Amino acid sequence: MSKKPEINPIEELRKNVSQTLNKLEQESPVSGTVVFKVKKTEEKTFKKNADKLTVATRKLPGCNLFLFAKHQPYEGEQLDDNAVEYLIYEDWETVREFRVQWDSSHLQKFQGSVADLLTGLPDLTFYEGWSKAKAASGVRLSQTGQKECYDVKGKTIPCTGTGQDADLRTGVPWPNPRFIDNNDGTVTDNFTRLIWLRNPGLYQEVTLEQALKNAGELANGKYEVSDGSKEGDWRLPNVNEMQSLMNFGNTHGPALPDDHPFIDAHVANYWTSTAVAAFPALGWYTALAVGPPVFDLKGNLMRMWPVKGKTTHVAQTGQNQCYTLFGEPADCATDGKGQDGSLRMGVPWPEPRFNDNGDGTVTDNLTGLIWLRDGNAFGTRPWQEAMDLCNSLCSGQAGLSDGSKKGEWRLPNINELRSLEDYGQHTPAIAEGHPFENVRNSLCWSSTTVASAPNLARFLFVGIGSCVWDHKNVLMGVWPVRDGR
Repeated sequence: MSKKPEINPIEELRKNVSQTLNKLEQESPVSGTVVFKVKKTEEKTFKKNADKLTVATRKLPGCNLFLFAKHQPYEGEQLDDNAVEYLIYEDWETVREFRVQWDSSHLQKFQGSVADLLTGLPDLTFYEGWSKAKAASGVRLSQTGQKECYDVKGKTIPCTGTGQDADLRTGVPWPNPRFIDNNDGTVTDNFTRLIWLRNPGLYQEVTLEQALKNAGELANGKYEVSDGSKEGDWRLPNVNEMQSLMNFGNTHGPALPDDHPFIDAHVANYWTSTAVAAFPALGWYTALAVGPPVFDLKGNLMRMWPVKGKTTHVAQTGQNQCYTLFGEPADCATDGKGQDGSLRMGVPWPEPRFNDNGDGTVTDNLTGLIWLRDGNAFGTRPWQEAMDLCNSLCSGQAGLSDGSKKGEWRLPNINELRSLEDYGQHTPAIAEGHPFENVRNSLCWSSTTVASAPNLARFLFVGIGSCVWDHKNVLMGVWPVRDGR
């Protein structure tokens, strides 16, 4: 008589959890705990695998929190002499988004890799509801959209091992679909949760003052909107909100994700509600042809694109002051209505914003990224040399004693580099009290090429906050970054 094949306990567990998830409302929030009893002799290997799982999971859309920690016994507790207990706690905005994690290859690889490290099956428990831990844990930066790599002359090259933006693709991948046409004149961005006017071309070029007024007056029945909104629901986006739309991989047309449902989005300049802290008679705008935030006099004419809603995925800009058309301080409650400094939309910054780790590195508590404490350790370098320096950086160099190895550091992409900026400060435009040293008030390279002119790469003007581009052979600053552990 043939023997029945043995059931793989991990596969049986996965099957049971999948059946449970199928019964839940897919758009409802969900939290969960997983308890592992790890053989003491395998603890080091388990922690290494759990670190990899944590990094991969935190990049997924909808992950508010994902942490693992070792159990700390209380006095008199009966313990297994041969095992140590670890807990994973995770919090997701929707069951649907958690399912992406549950079905992912990186989770299945983790489960397979730790099966023999445990004294038994892990214990899973699910809870309904969102703890709103995201508000305390910062934001998850999105990928830039760049998918091709280029040499200094603009020739397309294989990405593997280059350290370029398109090679590493750091950040959260965009959801698919990225946008939903609500069929009421509005479009929801599934990544940021912001709601945008579907047809920004309905507005003509206006001054920044008029753009703020127009956005505040938008409501149901105006400009093809039938969403039930009232005056005051809509606003002019701040510089971070406007940048959240950008796709830096586009080679032509507006710098928007390919599947967008917007109509009449002109390849033009669009005002934001954010003033330039260094010269407040100037306002920030986004050049939709290529994507960067730049500035101009508030009295000049540009297009506008209203937005509404709140987000847990886009950070506040740091601006808390309002200004007149001529750059004089204004009362945010009256003359500053609709300005960034008045509304302060986005995820609030943690306090403190930065931690000096005492090993040559600084952690940004808003993004979780770890930066080299010395903002000018390498002087000015051409783009490819800047890339190579970051790729080979490790502990023992540039004041580092963090135990990092070659390949862990990188030249930041443009989203990562710009995330440092405080648009309420200047020279440098970084939060007051930051622990960095030797910060350049000048230009720093990013790893992001200009896709429409690939002999050029994007940089950040750290002193003010603008992100433009230049030829890759130009000398600029180098500011390495790596993922948090």
